[in-house]
Amino acid sequence: MDEIKDLSKTVWYMYFLNFCIILYYSIVCIVTKYRICNTFYAYEFLSTVQSTPMKPWDIVIYSFLCFFILLYLSLRKNNWDQPKNISITLCCLGEILLCIGIIASMNFYYSGIALVVLADLINVFYKTRLRSLLMAVLILIFVIGRYEIIPFTWERISFSSYLSYYTSSAQMLLSGVESVLVSTNTMMFVYSMVRLFTSQREENERIKNLYAQLKEANRKLKEYMLELERMTEVRERNRLAREIHDTLGHTLTGIIMGTEASLALMEKNPSEAKERLASVTESARDGLNDVRQSIKALRPDALENHNLEQALKDMIAKYQKTTSVTIMYEQQAGKLEFADDEEDTLYRIIQEGMTNAVRHGNANFIHIKLQRFDDILVIDIRDNGEGCDEVKEGFGLRHMQERLELLSGSLTYGNRKDDPADRQNGFYIIASLPVRNKEETENG
Repeated sequence: MDEIKDLSKTVWYMYFLNFCIILYYSIVCIVTKYRICNTFYAYEFLSTVQSTPMKPWDIVIYSFLCFFILLYLSLRKNNWDQPKNISITLCCLGEILLCIGIIASMNFYYSGIALVVLADLINVFYKTRLRSLLMAVLILIFVIGRYEIIPFTWERISFSSYLSYYTSSAQMLLSGVESVLVSTNTMMFVYSMVRLFTSQREENERIKNLYAQLKEANRKLKEYMLELERMTEVRERNRLAREIHDTLGHTLTGIIMGTEASLALMEKNPSEAKERLASVTESARDGLNDVRQSIKALRPDALENHNLEQALKDMIAKYQKTTSVTIMYEQQAGKLEFADDEEDTLYRIIQEGMTNAVRHGNANFIHIKLQRFDDILVIDIRDNGEGCDEVKEGFGLRHMQERLELLSGSLTYGNRKDDPADRQNGFYIIASLPVRNKEETENG
């Protein structure tokens, strides 16, 4: 931002300098013309230049008129808060035409005004494609005016012809002033361009460093999330271990001791043995209820509040909305009514499959298909992501595998390109799950 302000300030210095340069040329031409006329040197001067000069004040009127209109447009353009593209483009085209008008009204003595307009337009079109075109046009105008590449159709008197009227020392002085003014304008333009492109390079470096910092922060965030996931897993396992220890340990210890005592009393006091066995049976039932409550606490809230079919649809719709990923869900398995542990496993596998497709594969399309073949439920999840060169079993895949193994299921996964029946980009996960009768499971 400071570089842009500095460039804008330099442009206004250049405008002031060019005002002085135009004034200098105007004064020299007017004074020289009047002196030639007053000294009756006009005939010799006209025979030398072989052309009729402009009226003394024409160069002043036309050049300063164009200059002040140019200055007005520049002020208006730089003071617009939110200019429209077409308005600012037309304004810049007007500045270019006025620049040509100033150069032409001065008989092409001086074309450095094109450098001022160029610096001003670059300042406005700081990061646009139009800037390159404007630079080419204005540089061409400067070169044509400075080096007279294109021959002109009308006769004109060069500035050096006016200087030839004076003595050698006066010519050197006037030429020296002209060189200083023109060279100063050129150096100021070069300075502004160096500052501009240096600031752009520094900005690119800052953006590059910022991107590297963000990339490093993202890497650390991923590591933190993985560590948090591992800690959560360990904490959950420890909690589950405590639940099992406190519930099953206590219950099984009582059952073992009660059974041993009942066996010892079976022959001596059968009635007391039966009472102890009844107490053991009651304790076993209580322990089983405690275990069921602990397992129930691990179920997703969606399965607690809805049936499996609705829970899956809600989860897929919500994930599709939050990630903007297109998800095709095909349910070809009939009525989804299974035991609680089977429903938990099915829900978690689909949840983890979608997460992995987006997080690791950068997919924007996921196809989920449920099919049932007799008592085997098949979950097929495919995405169009990047796949992976080497499949590494992380927590998600390992967790799916463990859940399925507990239910005598199986899991296969890999790149879709490696699947002879697919050969598409992306990753696939296929889970096979033997399902039981829900009523029999609940009664058992």
